Amino acid sequence: MADADTAHKKYPELSAPIIKLDLEAEIARAEQAVIARDLRIRYRAETIVHRAKREVVRHAGAGLAVGIGTIILTWWLNRLSHKNDPPPHAAAAQETQHFTFEGLFRDAGILLASLLPMMWPMLPRGWRRTVSPGTAGTVVTWLAPLVGKLFRRKPKVRTA
Repeated sequence: MADADTAHKKYPELSAPIIKLDLEAEIARAEQAVIARDLRIRYRAETIVHRAKREVVRHAGAGLAVGIGTIILTWWLNRLSHKNDPPPHAAAAQETQHFTFEGLFRDAGILLASLLPMMWPMLPRGWRRTVSPGTAGTVVTWLAPLVGKLFRRKPKVRTA
């Protein structure tokens, strides 16, 4: 008797009364189960589509802001780099190239981007949640030469 009680506790469906259903009733129950499953699938698909549309619209503004910011930063750096340029005919007379940090920063950016997967777990959790490693690597690789342009040295003018 103890075995029957434990079996009923483990498997509650064994305690249900046995009712013989005819074939049509079983088919109707199976059809209702298929219809319910189809409704669940349709609801989940609609939820995914709605969520995807909402996220695209939500992040479109950030992408637009980053694009406009990049354009403004590029224009500003280009303007700074050409601010003290000599006239065009004098620029052709210069024979020596001056050292810039642009190449150095570009190489450092590529090195940092390649080391990013090892440094990723050490970054603050908030950064890791909002920025993907691919985005962080791209930003580092793009910004490093721009930072190098900020540290550009002016060429020494030789007097003859």
